Amino acid sequence: MSLWFDTPASQWEQGLPMGNGRLGMLVHGDIGKETIVFNEDSLWSGWFEPANDREGAYRALQLTRQLIKQGARQDEIKKAAMEFCSLHGYGKADFGAYQSFCSVTVSSGHEQKDVSNYHRRLDLKSAVSKVTYEHDGVRYEREFFSSYPAQVNVMRYRASRSGALDLNLNLHSLHKKAKITVDSDGLVIRGEVDNGKNKPEGMKFEGRLRVKVRGGRLTSGESNLQISGADEVLVIMTGATNYQLDYASQYRGASPELKNIEVLKQLKNKSFSVLKQEHTLDYQALFKRVRLHLAGTDRSDMPTDQRRQLYRESKDDVGLENLTFQYGRYLMIACSRPGSMPANLQGLWNHSNSPPWTCDYHLNINFQMNYWPVDLCNLSECAEPMVRWTTDLMKPGKKTAAVHYQSPGWVAHHTTNVWGFTSPGPARGIHMLEAESSAFLCQNIWDHYAFTGDIKYLRERAWPLLKGSADFWLVNLQENADGSLSVSPSYSPEWGPLSDGSYYQTMILWDLFEHCIKVSSILGVDEQWATELKLKQARLQPLKIGKYGQLHEWRQDQYEEGIDKKKHRHMSHLWSVYPGHQIVPGRDADLTKAAIRSLNLRGDGATGWSMGWKINLWARLLDGNRTHKLIGNFIGSRVYDNLWCAHPPFQIDGNFGYTAGVAEMLVQSHAGQINLLPALPDVWHTGEVSGLKARTGIELSIAWKNGSLRNVELLSSIKQSVPLTYKGKRVQVDLPKGKKIHLDSHLNVSSSDSSQLR
Repeated sequence: MSLWFDTPASQWEQGLPMGNGRLGMLVHGDIGKETIVFNEDSLWSGWFEPANDREGAYRALQLTRQLIKQGARQDEIKKAAMEFCSLHGYGKADFGAYQSFCSVTVSSGHEQKDVSNYHRRLDLKSAVSKVTYEHDGVRYEREFFSSYPAQVNVMRYRASRSGALDLNLNLHSLHKKAKITVDSDGLVIRGEVDNGKNKPEGMKFEGRLRVKVRGGRLTSGESNLQISGADEVLVIMTGATNYQLDYASQYRGASPELKNIEVLKQLKNKSFSVLKQEHTLDYQALFKRVRLHLAGTDRSDMPTDQRRQLYRESKDDVGLENLTFQYGRYLMIACSRPGSMPANLQGLWNHSNSPPWTCDYHLNINFQMNYWPVDLCNLSECAEPMVRWTTDLMKPGKKTAAVHYQSPGWVAHHTTNVWGFTSPGPARGIHMLEAESSAFLCQNIWDHYAFTGDIKYLRERAWPLLKGSADFWLVNLQENADGSLSVSPSYSPEWGPLSDGSYYQTMILWDLFEHCIKVSSILGVDEQWATELKLKQARLQPLKIGKYGQLHEWRQDQYEEGIDKKKHRHMSHLWSVYPGHQIVPGRDADLTKAAIRSLNLRGDGATGWSMGWKINLWARLLDGNRTHKLIGNFIGSRVYDNLWCAHPPFQIDGNFGYTAGVAEMLVQSHAGQINLLPALPDVWHTGEVSGLKARTGIELSIAWKNGSLRNVELLSSIKQSVPLTYKGKRVQVDLPKGKKIHLDSHLNVSSSDSSQLR
């Protein structure tokens, strides 16, 4: 299972990405002068700003709420709201942006016109990339991987004829305050991010490139290395910053030099074969958990760029649909591992010091979408950076809640960074008034428990986050004239007025309260508090169906006028369908019908991430063929040649949304039961999948033929009883811990397991 090409990459979005969570690289495969872009996931401009929270902002919040209640003009409301926003943050120097680390160029002296049999490949089964070609009768091979065990990027150059390698290695940086030197082992880059004149000190970084040559000769210039007549060249790259994910330390930690020395010390002169073996075993322990086979056309014998072009016209290549699914899992392993930062808007990969939207953590769907597939697709370990980062974010979030809202608990808004920014604003105006963003984060935090069943995680890590968010909202819900509760100011991302009637916020809070009520029961804690929460949940503004048959986006009828003629990339009023679970087909018929109407009104065209969301929405609405149409649209028009999601520009969230959506088509477990093949499209008539997860801690293998279930196997991490459904039939199955239970096409448990069926 590979992405492969018969030409070098001509642009950034055609390169092949690799990563170990913390370190990334992108290989273009150029012949004469290969450029490999390196990234380290914590390297940012900006700084920790103690004055993020604006003293006196609460008075502006009170005025904003008063103006909304009085029905004031939007310009008056917005003016008051901007006085509530921070004077720092997004769009300001202190907020910063994710940075490029460095790049290495490897010049071979060969020209593309003189080579033959060129091949560039990324093997998803091993997370190894190769470039091969022939020149003057010699076969040249370059091999690349990012090792999580060793915490280095590895490159090896070989030739079929002894002494045929002549290479020139250079390091390059986009940073003004970077210096490249030569030492006894290779090249070193040291620098500091330039925050601008009279600004606080920038983040420090260091990278070390180590070179081992077999045969031939290694010499050095002022800032480059020359290799002549070699048989094989091994290049190892590591990098670090002085960043530390810790609010109390203002996000400053040990020097990058000390970190790099420790990494290189642990290598202990390991050979390429040992490094590769360790890398492969580590990676495959995660990637091999899920296997998907779809019967039908598989054009894996075509270069991926040509294959995608043909798919755009024919929509006939289930193999490419499967490849794109597994590519999302590959990217998750590559950009989010324990100890790393969480995946940002571009995951890990960045070739600019001014990337789109600062390559930050957008919290009104993009960051959360990154982690939609992580548990469902059996990569729960990859959720650790998201959980660890959110736990730290709660600390500045408590200060923001106290200063801006005079409230307990914690809060975060539209966007944040590595510096713990949780305040509203300032740039992008009312976009920044999305205080529900922290509650949205709690959906991911809850789901990690729901899929794993890890009580220790629930008690020690998830519960403080969920309860802290709910504490904030218990005192910030506003009462409407009819006695219902809503959020003010509220805003339906990323359009519409500031009001007290957007449903997006109260849909998120309905789920947050539901989860908190469950946790209180599971842990046996805060029972009186949970009772209060249940009363508040029941008073949240009730969902409403409009005159066009649509699900209302706002409580107020006037904001819905002409909504049947408007398109928008956000489907925020459908949050309760996915990723929420307030609306469930089969249980909520009228609301489901209205949700379908609203989704139809939004149309099938969208940006990349939006299309990823629509795939999940149609899957939750149990329409397999419509879901597959969106899959076709996504691959046909919203991915680049290297299958990265195109917003455009590149944003990785759509890749993860796609992968989650494919899994949702095959198994769903959000509504208190496991639903098998709930949104199977006609074109996927025959296939099998193994390793997908259901809540709580259940691994499934499912096979089907001609559109009908053949058999299913369940393996639970805990002893439990679960309802299982398929095409309207429902059975209750008792699952022992650690023992596989087999069911046939009629959901009958095999004779040896028959005692498990009730």
